Amino acid sequence: MGYKSGSGLPVKEIVFGISNTIFLLMGLAVFIVGVYLKVSRSVYTELLDSREFETGTALCVSAGIIVVVVSLIGFWGLWMKSKFILSLYFFSVLIIFCLEIAAGIIAYIYRNKIEEIIEEDLRTGLKDTKRRIAWDTVQEKYECCGVHNYTDWMGVYDVNVPSSIPDSCCGYPDCGESGSMAAWRIGCVEDAKDWLKENYLLLGLVCVVIGAIHVLLLIVTAALIILLRLNG
Repeated sequence: MGYKSGSGLPVKEIVFGISNTIFLLMGLAVFIVGVYLKVSRSVYTELLDSREFETGTALCVSAGIIVVVVSLIGFWGLWMKSKFILSLYFFSVLIIFCLEIAAGIIAYIYRNKIEEIIEEDLRTGLKDTKRRIAWDTVQEKYECCGVHNYTDWMGVYDVNVPSSIPDSCCGYPDCGESGSMAAWRIGCVEDAKDWLKENYLLLGLVCVVIGAIHVLLLIVTAALIILLRLNG
């Protein structure tokens, strides 16, 4: 099938190819960010009942995979010059775009609620002896103590010695017996919240870029489908 003179189809194919390549790379970026978020704070998942970290990172990884698959469908449709495949690609991109907007709105509305849930889960975890190893790992790795500070452990860590705190709060053997004298001054919830705020920005920037690419792809794909029909 040849192109009609002045159809503009080759130009739009090039624009589509470039845009879809960026879309594919953004999908890979989301996947990598999801894996990074999971690995960088995986130790916190052992302390959280509500599994905010685990759910959020799993969604990032899944979203990245879906974007990559959809972008490959787009390349297939372009290669085959198939109106059906490109139409399937168009509606897939449209659905992803709508879901991203909905997810962004929900994340913004519940951003403070998520921090409250994390704080509540950490406080509950103080009293759970099964999570002591996880608490020790977090406190040693991030040099923090308790939820807000060392006083969260008092009367909880050892009921027989109310002033004692875990040794992981101060970094050397038997230091917990001295209580506040050697404890890390920052609470672990502050570290978790700081990490969340930093990565809200990272995820937000990635979503904005992907959203812009989505709009461009929807426009170019619609134009391609129309031109393929005209050149059919």
